[in-house]
Amino acid sequence: MADELDDYLRGGSEISHQYKRDSAPAPPIELDRLVLKAAGSLQARTPFKPHSLAPLAFAASVLLSLALVLAMVFGPQVKKPDDKPQVVRVRIFKSEQPRATPASARERNPALWLHDIDALRRAGRGSEADAEMRRFRSAYPDYIIPISE
Repeated sequence: MADELDDYLRGGSEISHQYKRDSAPAPPIELDRLVLKAAGSLQARTPFKPHSLAPLAFAASVLLSLALVLAMVFGPQVKKPDDKPQVVRVRIFKSEQPRATPASARERNPALWLHDIDALRRAGRGSEADAEMRRFRSAYPDYIIPISE
């Protein structure tokens, strides 16, 4: 079996010689007649001819083209961006944890700050109250302090 395969691959087999003699082998005439007969009977059974579909295909192409053009003209309109500059607010988050008290004296509520200063004075911590009052005055120099009774 391996010898036959090697012989065939080298072109020395009987089949290889037949292929060389017949450049284009033709199918048997009986097979041609059967195929043509089957094709003829198939054509006789089709209710319409292929050329009868041409007007339908043309109409479908026209309608699809018209639908595409209408969709492009009357489709959803894309809002164009304004040329005016836009205001963008950016909030920067710090990596440290939020604190219960403000980070600087300028972030404190002045009324609450004055209340804390009064609490220091009532607790007998006058020097701390004076230091806080100086910080308060540097943060709110124009703030009018109400007179407490």
